[in-house]
Amino acid sequence: MTSISALPDTLRRRLAIASVLFAMAAAVLDASSVNIALPSIATALRIDPAVAAWLLIAYQGALVAGLLPLAAVGERFGYRLTFVAGVALFTLCAFASSIAPTFPSLVAFRAVQGVGAAAIMALGVALLRQTVAEGDFGRAIGWNAMTVALFSAAGPTIGALLIGLGSWRFAFAGSVLLAGMALVGACSLPSWRSVGKKLDSVGLLAYVTVIPAFVLAAGFVRQSLLAAMLLSAVGGLGLWGLVRRDLRRNEPFLPLPLFRSPSFTLSVLASVLCFFAMGMALLILPFALHDRLGLSARDTALVMTPWPLAVLFTTPITSRLLERVQPAQLCAAGGLVLACGLSTLTVAPLALSIPVHILGVMLCGIGFGLFQTPNNRTMFLSAPIDRAASAGGVQGTARLAGQVTGALSASILLSVGSVNSAASFVFGTAAIAAVASASVSWWNWH
Repeated sequence: MTSISALPDTLRRRLAIASVLFAMAAAVLDASSVNIALPSIATALRIDPAVAAWLLIAYQGALVAGLLPLAAVGERFGYRLTFVAGVALFTLCAFASSIAPTFPSLVAFRAVQGVGAAAIMALGVALLRQTVAEGDFGRAIGWNAMTVALFSAAGPTIGALLIGLGSWRFAFAGSVLLAGMALVGACSLPSWRSVGKKLDSVGLLAYVTVIPAFVLAAGFVRQSLLAAMLLSAVGGLGLWGLVRRDLRRNEPFLPLPLFRSPSFTLSVLASVLCFFAMGMALLILPFALHDRLGLSARDTALVMTPWPLAVLFTTPITSRLLERVQPAQLCAAGGLVLACGLSTLTVAPLALSIPVHILGVMLCGIGFGLFQTPNNRTMFLSAPIDRAASAGGVQGTARLAGQVTGALSASILLSVGSVNSAASFVFGTAAIAAVASASVSWWNWH
């Protein structure tokens, strides 16, 4: 059998890129497909639907809490070692979740799986940067952005198809398969690490203690506003204390030095706003299609399909445009096109509802395809190469912060009014967020 080291460099690089992209696809698909399975899980395990939401909270809490710590671990002990361990942990826990006998065990497996997903998201782009030539890095970011965007948007449809095989337990099959394929090519990944870098164990432990407070607050906001406010206050105070500590250190745990770059900071802010708009829109869209048009789950999936398809076709074009157009200009254009799509969904007339909704969904996909690749490129190239993992942790945190906040805001609005009234307001608010993202990107160019 031919060893990895004996393979030609070109083939080895392709295997490494495929390993990262399969792992990214698995992590993104898992979150979407399991969200779709929550009603089925609640029914099968005889629990309240509100309780079933803790599967999402446990996963996202571990994911958000693990991004920056695992980026630091990767820089200290090696990107490949940390990444492969994360993929293996993710795969094992996804399989364990599919056969979990009780709800508490399922929650526990999901939380540990979130840690594995954090390693994937924190180190994936850093590994791509070490794998490809500097001139090809923008294209590699495009592949990664296309993978994340495609599986984010297509995840609900894929999840529904998997559940349709007979049980909610099939919802984990896609992520297990993709993660397993990532492990096959993992030996070809570069084994870079920061020589002499020390791990700030105190900062790491403080971070993983503080950040889950915000996620728990999001989980409690609909059950107990007081508990949510107290948890947010605890998290805010803890984070403030950690920032103050790090400001006095030569080697802070938090990647605060990265934010000295205005370009990096503005790119992060634009990303949060864009994903906030995405989170709001993708949560409310299935409800709007069902209530406005009376569509079945299958027809709803068909109307939503142009979103990932538009991302799929737009992203390669965006990568080529980056050779001629400033990244910030493309980000601004993408934010505006996304806002146009969301505005179209806001004012969709009932007489032409299906064509107008499809048009709005396509514009959203085109806008996101224009935005994501140049935004990530600017963010990562604004960071030193030895802090690529930290930049990946920040990028993942920004994406999740925007998505979770957007989805939570949409769910709160949905719970206090009818779908028809809430949908227009949610789409309109998301459009404003997209315009704000475009404005920040334009400011970044100037």
